[in-house]
Amino acid sequence: MADPPTNSLTVASSHPSSKSKTELTPRGYLSTYVRVEAGVILFDTGSESPPLLTGLVELGLDQALIDAVVLSHDDPEHFHGLSDVLKATAMKPKVFVPPAAAEAVSTQNPGATVVAVAKPTRVLPDAWLVGPITVEFEGETSSAQALVLDQPDGLVVIVGCTNPAVASIVEEVKEVFGHRRINLVAGGIHLRGSKRNAIKELSLRMQQMGVKRLALSGCTGEPALKIFRQEWGDRVISLDFGNTIGF
Repeated sequence: MADPPTNSLTVASSHPSSKSKTELTPRGYLSTYVRVEAGVILFDTGSESPPLLTGLVELGLDQALIDAVVLSHDDPEHFHGLSDVLKATAMKPKVFVPPAAAEAVSTQNPGATVVAVAKPTRVLPDAWLVGPITVEFEGETSSAQALVLDQPDGLVVIVGCTNPAVASIVEEVKEVFGHRRINLVAGGIHLRGSKRNAIKELSLRMQQMGVKRLALSGCTGEPALKIFRQEWGDRVISLDFGNTIGF
């Protein structure tokens, strides 16, 4: 694969999906290689380090170009691959984390520059983090943050493998950015086992908030993906391992 174009994201690691490219081997949690004018941001580092590093190499994504690493949640399953990524690049990128994850990430990665994001924070020019945002799902709470790319056609919001609270994240982004149009929300929404009415309500809410396009990974669940495809048509993009999406 050639270097991804500027203003794009490429899926470097993902949940297995029947729609993934057969010649590639998708494994681990979602991780995206985000390339903007000012540099490269690795968003999340997957649940396992070997699959992520293998994916980066297999896709021709240069680890040495990574300027910053962003961890979407305080859940350790989102940063198991971080240590190997930091060793693989000479850039020594800063690692931006929700405050609740700062101690664990610092302990696991001595010498890394760990930045606890307590308010909207600029990562690179035109690339911001919004958080921490407390999200609740199935009786449990976690601390999350979203990567927001300020593009001429509207905002691009990248989230980790999240849950129906993605709507709350989008609302927070809209508040911070003065209700600018959201061109794309990319990530995974854990809706496996969710009732059809709840999925349809979430779909409607995202449309009412003015989201133009969705890019969803396999962790969303096939029943939910089917509903989103029915209601959004070609405005839903598959976020599978090896896919590159421009914005």
